[in-house]
Amino acid sequence: MNTATLIHVLDPKIKSGLKQIENLREELTEKESEKSELDKLIHDFNDRHQQECGQLIIQLLTLRKDRLKEKSDSDFEWKQAYDAGKAFHDYQKIFDAAQKDSQWNLTNDEEIELKDLFRKASKCCHPDMIEDELEDEVGATFHELKSAYNQNDLSRVREIWESLESEKQINVSSTYGKDLKKIQMEIVRLKSQLKIVKSDLKELKDSPAFIQVILLDDWDEYFKEKKRKLEQEIQHMMANT
Repeated sequence: MNTATLIHVLDPKIKSGLKQIENLREELTEKESEKSELDKLIHDFNDRHQQECGQLIIQLLTLRKDRLKEKSDSDFEWKQAYDAGKAFHDYQKIFDAAQKDSQWNLTNDEEIELKDLFRKASKCCHPDMIEDELEDEVGATFHELKSAYNQNDLSRVREIWESLESEKQINVSSTYGKDLKKIQMEIVRLKSQLKIVKSDLKELKDSPAFIQVILLDDWDEYFKEKKRKLEQEIQHMMANT
């Protein structure tokens, strides 16, 4: 028996509680999906930045490191050399990690399908959408779903959704029977989680990373100019070595 059927047979408080749970879950799904899409936008930008500019940045940091190391006669110059070396090694780790992420290029239709499948699948297995006692059970599934989504792996996202749909791992339309206390506790939990997600979403929208990405009209032009400046700086350093 689904929620819609129960609304006709239960007392007013339970009817109202079930409807409130349904509405809260819908709103939470929307906010979680919006946050995931913005996270992915930043992820895609950072990934492209590594692909387009990573090697040039490594080359530039290597030149800076080697040049300062040769001139580190004083304590101040040694500190500069140390900082340059640390910057190189830190970025090298970021660059190497980025190379391990496989990316699939999708058509516009495939991108639409990817978002739609992710929204439906995450509604079934997102830890925020379920009761605490089921969180461990679905955590691994959601982690894999999010990873596939970030990598544009449409095939894997489709597989996960089909598995969730066929096996019905998580009954998102759970009605809690006639347990009013349990219904009220779930309402409190969902409201609390929704508040957290809204706060996280606002923080994300106010972050420098998101503002930088959202203000860019043309990624192609941005990376073209970015590479030109890096190449120019490398040539300048090599000419003065």
